Amino acid sequence: MSRNGDGGRYPAVVELAALVQQVLDQPDTTDPVKDHVRWVHSTIRRALELEEYKERYGTSLRELLGPGAHALCDMTDNGELRLRGFKNNPKGVTASQRRRSSVLRRLAREAGVPSGAISYPKPPRKETMPAWARSRLHDELKAQVEEQPSDPGRARLHVVVGLVLDAAPRTGELCTCGIADLAPDLSWVKIIRNPQAVASPLHLTEVWPVSPITRAALENWLPIRARLIAGLQGSKSSLLVSHGHGAYRRGTPLGRKGLIESYVAQVEELKGAVTGVGGKGWELPEGLEQLRLGVQEHHSAYTAGQAAGAKTPHWGPAVVLNPLLPEEEEKKKTAGAMAKVVRAVDAFHTARASADDETDAKVLRARRTLRNATRVAWARTDHATVLKLLHQAKLGNDDLPAAGYKQLLLDALERA
Repeated sequence: MSRNGDGGRYPAVVELAALVQQVLDQPDTTDPVKDHVRWVHSTIRRALELEEYKERYGTSLRELLGPGAHALCDMTDNGELRLRGFKNNPKGVTASQRRRSSVLRRLAREAGVPSGAISYPKPPRKETMPAWARSRLHDELKAQVEEQPSDPGRARLHVVVGLVLDAAPRTGELCTCGIADLAPDLSWVKIIRNPQAVASPLHLTEVWPVSPITRAALENWLPIRARLIAGLQGSKSSLLVSHGHGAYRRGTPLGRKGLIESYVAQVEELKGAVTGVGGKGWELPEGLEQLRLGVQEHHSAYTAGQAAGAKTPHWGPAVVLNPLLPEEEEKKKTAGAMAKVVRAVDAFHTARASADDETDAKVLRARRTLRNATRVAWARTDHATVLKLLHQAKLGNDDLPAAGYKQLLLDALERA
């Protein structure tokens, strides 16, 4: 007999495992939710190792997921089931409490029994940033980027802050951003939106313009990134990589935890450095999510103002790729974008042939048209497709800058 007892005296022990597997096998259960379900399952198993808990709640799923779930919440709140024996009570409601309670309620719903899990109130949102702080932050970022820091953590922070100010990506969306998601001239960035609580694997891809400040930050970061990934085995496609701090190996892609930790550390260090030389410090929020929410609030204010008739600048993605749109419609738009590239290459060659030099107005206009057409084609496809198209249209490697391609990006793509 196992320590948890046999299935005769404590049927809930056996039934729980089958119930958990049932939830894991459901097509709408995403990978993050599966991890949460397994985590809660392991917590319940630890509780069932306690004889008193097992005797009271192991007799049925109704008991285990009803009053047993309430008792489990109390026990975890008091730190009684922590593997390391940490006993301190949490300060206020935590995300873990709400997540655990949500999984317990889902298990009860699947089992068809009333849930006894505690319903924790949603904690108040942390203060983000007032409008004046956002404006000042742009100026401070510009001053920092212009110094072209060689410190990897600082250079990467500038890219992170710039991208959040431009497009308000979530932490996970930033982590999945790769070299291939940067436009040929670094002026746009692809963000694959992955909102919480959306089970579908099909997500919008938004192509956002980036500010000149962010572009300068990227130009400073890419050579530093190249040194970090030198000698690294495996994928070299991630935009944000580790500089070897803590437990993170040099050059490896940054995950959500690593990005959050590095942001907090770099912000603290930067604030101290600025204040130490007599400055007033940065207005950067302590958390990356607070920064994103502050930008999102600013974005919402722009949208509301435009809807009310205000003449505010347009702030939104330049291109949106929606996987739910009819496939034929998307193919038609992509074909049109690629045809414009071919015409733009022909026009560029024609302008060159009839001009005295590269500074001729006709050549400059043709370069601008070609650059814009190439950027839109990349937004709807990828670099490999666009570069192949340019070569087929008789644009040589030496003329790729005319199509907007920066050598920094071409080098990074080759390494990736």
